Amino acid sequence: MRRLFHLAAAVLVAVVCAGLQCLWTSPAFADTTIGVAPIRPDAYTEIQKQLNLAKTQPENGPYTIVVAPGSYKINHSLKLYSNTTLKLEGVSLWLDPTARCNMIRLGDGTDTQQGYYYRNITVIGGDLDHTGHSNTTVKLAHGKNIALKNVTMRNTRDGHLMEVAGVKGLTITGCTFRDQAQVSRATAIPEALQIDILNQKHMPGYRSEDLPMKDIVIQNCTFENVPRGIGAHTAVLNRYVKNVVIKNNRFRNLRSEAVRIMNFYNCRIEGNKIENAPRGIVAYMGHLKGMYRATSLAREGSIPTTTEVTYKAPPKNQKIVIRKNTITVGGSHIYSGSEVEGIFVCGYNFSRNLKKGTENDAIPKGNYYISGVAVSDNSIKTTGHGIRLDNVRNTSVKRNKISFKGNASGGRAYFGIYVLSDSRIDSIKSNKISSMKNHGILVTSRSKVNSVSSNTIKSPRKCGISVQDATVTAMAKNSIGKSGSAGVSVLLGGRVDSISKNKISSPKGVGITLESGAKVKKITGNNVKSARKYGIAVAGIKKPVSITKNKVSKSGKYAILVNKKVGKQRVSIKGNKLTGKRSAALVRIEGGKVSVSGSRTSVKPSEKA
Repeated sequence: MRRLFHLAAAVLVAVVCAGLQCLWTSPAFADTTIGVAPIRPDAYTEIQKQLNLAKTQPENGPYTIVVAPGSYKINHSLKLYSNTTLKLEGVSLWLDPTARCNMIRLGDGTDTQQGYYYRNITVIGGDLDHTGHSNTTVKLAHGKNIALKNVTMRNTRDGHLMEVAGVKGLTITGCTFRDQAQVSRATAIPEALQIDILNQKHMPGYRSEDLPMKDIVIQNCTFENVPRGIGAHTAVLNRYVKNVVIKNNRFRNLRSEAVRIMNFYNCRIEGNKIENAPRGIVAYMGHLKGMYRATSLAREGSIPTTTEVTYKAPPKNQKIVIRKNTITVGGSHIYSGSEVEGIFVCGYNFSRNLKKGTENDAIPKGNYYISGVAVSDNSIKTTGHGIRLDNVRNTSVKRNKISFKGNASGGRAYFGIYVLSDSRIDSIKSNKISSMKNHGILVTSRSKVNSVSSNTIKSPRKCGISVQDATVTAMAKNSIGKSGSAGVSVLLGGRVDSISKNKISSPKGVGITLESGAKVKKITGNNVKSARKYGIAVAGIKKPVSITKNKVSKSGKYAILVNKKVGKQRVSIKGNKLTGKRSAALVRIEGGKVSVSGSRTSVKPSEKA
């Protein structure tokens, strides 16, 4: 094995050898190991001279370049080539304030390579101080098997700390991203670590190409005092970022999302801790901005592509897992129009072609829904929504713990779990939701949920579960306590096949209410206790309903009310156990075609209830 020792000045030989002897007598990870102890005011030349060997003498590689501990200024980018390990342990590099460049990048400043050209490159350790510049601190493209371990990137202004595009096999472990300022509101939110695309608008200095990111691991990293943590706000139509793990990272003090993905396939976001971010985790499929055709990239780089530019429906199962994350929502989003929330999963449905703009290509109309998402076992303390699902498919929400910690009066309506925009949800199950500003669970705007079951909802300011202009097949075994209005409400044409075996206690309004065109087949086996008004209220339904085998006790008014707004719809009330003083044990009938068996009734249509 060859070992070369290079010193910039002979006078330092004895000192540096004594201080670094352990580095060069231990087993090397590469065929050629070179030590560098810069002494010039600008360390760039001395370090880059050794890094260049991987380009000029590749036959002697792989290379490990070990920089002696110390603080060094550089005024140019350190350029990395294939089969290189750069060790910066104990090293602080700071960019000359007069420089205008990256601190570390793959390849030359005017790179012309294509494909996954630069291979097997690792950076270990180092504190990279970008001294308030707006150029990206670390820029990586056209690479394969690239790793950064225990590197600190900090102090950039209106720019990224790391930007990556066209890399297959990226591992970022134990790194720190911090102190990233966004001063100009005209600048798009700069992610600390951006997963990007290879076009000239977003990755100048590299050849444009339809070259997807894939096989990414970002683990055990820290993101602090940055606008956005890990993010993608660009994508290529019909081309997905694949095989991504974002795990066990910590995020603190952000002004936007901690994690934002866009057009990802097979992605696991797990075990991350997020503190004081206005949005925790966001998953998009498509967007109004940042979408490009593969042919645009191919034309810029003169590299052919086979990726289609017509609309193709997204995969039915995109294999996105968001689990076991701890999220504390805080602060306001840097863009005032954005919602505040723990987790947001969103697709876009373009009813007409999206016109070409400064931030996107012309994109064909179509439904770019997001599908195959599992959101489970997350703990969310929020000042906004807990989990919001917008135009999603084949998705489940299970065993999440959501609590509201914000201002409960005024402002926007926030929900624990919010399903909207024609979403299709498999199940909402075993979630624990407390003290939400509005409803605990809201399903609305033509969405459909197969099952809402075994959820525990405490003290929502409005309903525990509300279905509005949407469909829930089965609503069962939920526990709802101390809701500000109804325990369960179905209205505005909402449809529920079965409301069964739910436990509802102490609602300030009604236990279960059907109104304004609700379509419910049966209400059965529920236990409703201490409703301030009615245990079960039926008004304004558009389909017959069966109310059977329910236990209703201690209602403030009547146990069951059938309002005159029912009109000519049939209501069957049978086998219910109604207990309480006076009217609390009665069925009140004010209209409709009502049949009652096994319960006492009060039929006084002219009397106000």
